[in-house]
Amino acid sequence: MKIDTEKVSEIIAETAEREMMSRYKRLDPDSVRSKSAPTDLVTIVDEAMERDLRRALMDLTPGAAFVGEESAAADPSITAEISRAERCWIVDPLDGTRNFVNHIDEFGTIVAYVERGAVAAAWIYAAPTRQIAVGVKGGGVTWDGERLTPKPFAGDPPKGWRSTGWLNESWRAHIVDNLKVKTASRAGHCAAYAYLQLIKGEVDFKLSSRIHAWDHAAGAMMAEELGGEARWLENAKAYRPQESVDRPYLATAPGRDWRSIAALILD
Repeated sequence: MKIDTEKVSEIIAETAEREMMSRYKRLDPDSVRSKSAPTDLVTIVDEAMERDLRRALMDLTPGAAFVGEESAAADPSITAEISRAERCWIVDPLDGTRNFVNHIDEFGTIVAYVERGAVAAAWIYAAPTRQIAVGVKGGGVTWDGERLTPKPFAGDPPKGWRSTGWLNESWRAHIVDNLKVKTASRAGHCAAYAYLQLIKGEVDFKLSSRIHAWDHAAGAMMAEELGGEARWLENAKAYRPQESVDRPYLATAPGRDWRSIAALILD
């Protein structure tokens, strides 16, 4: 089924303006609560965004499945629809909730449209600047309406984003030391901004340890569409959207050598 990518972009931007940006820096403390951990936050914005995006996107594609971060938090079994359904929307309604709550301008919305287990179209919306990246499988990636041309590799050490908190002990001790010594990496709390920097070539890699499809499906497809790679670190197999898992994952920017960066992290 062909998706009207401009219409989806409009839906995301309008919903974010109405439900997200209207509440930015205005949230009542009672509107924020924790989920699985004290730093795993959810707000009325996450819930309102997901509710409205679900309604609008399902109107575009009757019969498609829908997997949103908040609905999956309530019922993790729905993530099986990602690989089982003929068509499925995967949505992170407010990515970077911690940043949003703490008034840090790195947050947004991530949407992927999946057909038969593969991402066919993807959107990453940078809410503070009202800009959007749109990717179509086989059709390239645009940023703010213009065809995206990533920056080339600037040289050693590679720059990147890291999220290592869910690695097991054997992985963590080894990988974290190498990241600190051999790369110029920063910890981050917003997959949307990490992937936007990755696909632009502003960073060279993104290493993650807790892999939710709503965080990674859209960005991985965009990176691959531009010539980057998204693979599991331990066996170099290509990433595909799936149920959530704690497992080391490495995405590299276009024009970077995935295996060289992986070796740097693993050696």
